[in-house]
Amino acid sequence: MENHKATNNYNSYYLIPALICGMLTGWIVTGSVGYTILGAILGLLTAGFWANVVVKNGEKA
Repeated sequence: MENHKATNNYNSYYLIPALICGMLTGWIVTGSVGYTILGAILGLLTAGFWANVVVKNGEKA
């Protein structure tokens, strides 16, 4: 019998909303396709940072 805490990994759920919000922000602020793509990339980077740093360190506390 093993006693361990089963953890679920929900990191992928941050990616789609971050992509959509980054694209919408780039489109609303400038209205150009270039900044929409840049917003999508920055949104994905932010989601990756959130999932790997903030959530992972929050589980340790």
